[in-house]
Amino acid sequence: MGVRVPLQIFLVAVLSLCACGAALADDQPFLTLDTTDIEPQFAHEFEQDFEWTRDPAAADGVQLESELEYGLYDDLQVAGAIDYGWERSGSGASVFHFTGAGGEALYRPWNVDFDPLGLGVFVSGSAGPDLQEIEGKLLLQKNFLNDRLRVVLNGGWIGDWERGAGLARSAWNGDSTLEWAAGLAFSITWEWSACLEFDNDRNVEGLLLDGKGTPGSSSYYLGPTIQYVAHPLTVSLGFQAQLPWASGGAPGEVQNGFATDSERHRIGLRVTRSF
Repeated sequence: MGVRVPLQIFLVAVLSLCACGAALADDQPFLTLDTTDIEPQFAHEFEQDFEWTRDPAAADGVQLESELEYGLYDDLQVAGAIDYGWERSGSGASVFHFTGAGGEALYRPWNVDFDPLGLGVFVSGSAGPDLQEIEGKLLLQKNFLNDRLRVVLNGGWIGDWERGAGLARSAWNGDSTLEWAAGLAFSITWEWSACLEFDNDRNVEGLLLDGKGTPGSSSYYLGPTIQYVAHPLTVSLGFQAQLPWASGGAPGEVQNGFATDSERHRIGLRVTRSF
């Protein structure tokens, strides 16, 4: 049995979204990619993410993120978020943990509605008791078929520092991830859209910025996402499976084409409420 999210938590998150006033906002059809469709000036949106993961050791967990996005300008969106979740311990019990809190910004120098393509620059940072993280990535987007088909590319770098355990708890170890992702989103109707998301994560032991990073395993994911829009609510559900294309890393980090240090399956649920 995997980790079960308490029903009360899920209901409170959904009901809190429904209790607020309505307004329209640009939808984000993907769960693992960012588009250049951002909130207009002064518009804001609350977003609740749930992500279930399963790794080769059969340990399960659910990660949650609560985020408030705000359109500071028409081409600049900022957001604040908190991350938390549950993990199954060795005894099978569910353990709650607070991961951290942080902020992010997305600047859009090119708007896909007026320029040849959409271009965005995304930066974020978060800090918690045992994990600190920074991220930067570039977003590209091109729309076709009167904007019913969206093609999106993301590429970037994540650096994280994790606190050691036991006697080494005062030490922080840095690691990096190089990532790129591609996605297709097609609007079937005004309310429904279907997406296909492809991700590649290359782990690096150490930080690339200090020149000491050594390549780790590279893993690939593919899966569908569906989205239902009923303004002011939007609900997205997606699934991704690791493909047997993993490579690199130390001996034992790749077995039968799968990276053992990365989860085998991901299930994501997102509920948003625009104001």
